[in-house]
Amino acid sequence: MNENSVIIDNSNDASSLLKEDSVITHVNNDEIDNSEEVNSHLREIDDSSSNILFDLANLVIKSVGFQVNMLITIVSLMIKLFTFPVWIIYSSYMFVMDPFQIMRRVKRYVIHRFMRSFGFVFESMLKFVSGWLKEQSSIWRLGLQFGWGCLWSVYVCFVLVGLLVSAFIMGGILIRIMVEEPIRMNEALNFDYTSKSPVAYVPIIRSPGVTCGVDSQVDVGMVDGVRVIPPNHKLQVTVSLMLPESDYNRNLGIFQVRVDFLTSNGKVLSSARRPCMLQFKSNPIRLFSTFLKAAPLVTGYTSESQKLKVDLKGFSEGFIPTACLRVIIEQRAEFHPGGGVPEIYAASLTLESELPFMKRMLWYWKATLFVWVSMTLFTMEFLFALLCCKPLIIPRLRLRHDPNSRTGSPNNAPIGR
Repeated sequence: MNENSVIIDNSNDASSLLKEDSVITHVNNDEIDNSEEVNSHLREIDDSSSNILFDLANLVIKSVGFQVNMLITIVSLMIKLFTFPVWIIYSSYMFVMDPFQIMRRVKRYVIHRFMRSFGFVFESMLKFVSGWLKEQSSIWRLGLQFGWGCLWSVYVCFVLVGLLVSAFIMGGILIRIMVEEPIRMNEALNFDYTSKSPVAYVPIIRSPGVTCGVDSQVDVGMVDGVRVIPPNHKLQVTVSLMLPESDYNRNLGIFQVRVDFLTSNGKVLSSARRPCMLQFKSNPIRLFSTFLKAAPLVTGYTSESQKLKVDLKGFSEGFIPTACLRVIIEQRAEFHPGGGVPEIYAASLTLESELPFMKRMLWYWKATLFVWVSMTLFTMEFLFALLCCKPLIIPRLRLRHDPNSRTGSPNNAPIGR
């Protein structure tokens, strides 16, 4: 019994000691919490006081800045009020003295303001679009693909244009080789009035051995020693004469123009002649037309003259080439030698050749043939490029390689059933 009572007393003492310790620790913890709360409250008071000081300092700085800005604004306004009348007077004076300079200044000012506004709007739109594109990555990829497609389209267009230009160049060369051009030459006539009948020579072939049967060799010709007119070509000669409407020419009446086709040694291959005269006008008609044309006649814009065109046909070029032409003005039989020759201001000769039927058809349809031949060549070049040079026309497509889609990979091995 005594031992049990001792044990119970010891246990009671231990429990009382534990209770005292727990009370002490609880009191200590309460004191620590109270001290932390006091410290935090003190820090909050310090922070609030420092914030108030900062706010006061900021308010003072802003008030000083506001006063300075107000002072600057008032000074600038006073300066503008002082300079505005001076500017108005100067602008009015310059507008009166030089209005175009004021207009140019206004134009420059308007353009400057417009460019600034446009730059601001463009910059804002650019920022907005760039931000939107950064957010929309799919749209950006689509735009990139669209730009890449446009680039390839331009490349293909350049290739096709190159093929088309080369086809048209080759077509022009082929048409120039295939189609024969008719001969056309125009030469001035210088008649020799020392002869009984005025004569003029028009050489076609210029060569040291070609004299056309005359002592003085003429220096004018088409090609040196080369045949100009091909065989079996029909020729047409037109002699143009500018005659004054003088009393002598009106009373002269009919005279004759003859054209001879000569070889290089002066032998006549063929001759053609045709009579001609001035157009008849009665005295009242002539006086009335002169009255109507009085001002142009006095000023020299027109002259009292007539232009006669004498057409001579029916000659075909043979195997012996024509070296030159001889033009003779012949008088009527009633006149003595050297008489009956008209007065002439100027004269010219036009020689034209007529192609055979097939060559003439080719010449008439040369533009159509040129287009068809060029388009045919373009089609052939395009087909050749597609068959042999396909990468030049069709750009290579970028293939998307998937590492799991390789042939022979274990992931894609066929599964046996």
